[in-house]
Amino acid sequence: MVEQSLPLVDKAVIIAYFIGIVAFGVFFSKYSRSTKDYFFGGRRFSWWLIAMSCVATVVGSYSFIKYSQAGYTYGLASSQTYLNDWQWLPIWVLGWLPIIYYSRVRSIPEYFERRFGPTARHLATLIILIYLVSYIGINLYTLGVAVTALLGWDVMTSVVITAVVAGIYVTAGGQTSVLMTDLFQAFLL
Repeated sequence: MVEQSLPLVDKAVIIAYFIGIVAFGVFFSKYSRSTKDYFFGGRRFSWWLIAMSCVATVVGSYSFIKYSQAGYTYGLASSQTYLNDWQWLPIWVLGWLPIIYYSRVRSIPEYFERRFGPTARHLATLIILIYLVSYIGINLYTLGVAVTALLGWDVMTSVVITAVVAGIYVTAGGQTSVLMTDLFQAFLL
């Protein structure tokens, strides 16, 4: 791989962007005064804002890298799984999300326990935990590869720095910061 240096103005834009996003989240962190505010955003956000945050979480900057690579490698057919999401999103946004929101459960496993019993809750928790650890790991690695290409840092150094900054950001700001940052990201993407 040929080492290419990114122009200084591009590095400045990338750094300014990350500082701006962190400042945006820190601004909204002042609304987290209790554990209810921290974990649930005080339950003061409408369902459509929560849905938009979920979409922004699923379709992130890594999507452009991942789907561009798949399209280049396999052609247009590789985009069909991604392009078919429009069929499932309305079912999720108009069906599943309002059920979760209006039943006032605190988690998906809690909903499964109410509906099917404690065994279903434990199984759902285990499946979600395995999925999230894998998903976060892949996303951190993908971001590390992108940062390496942009700034020339080592991949694992990029992953560790990103994980630490994200951990501090989420710990300091809570769900309100995450929701508002995702809303900003949705409009930006």
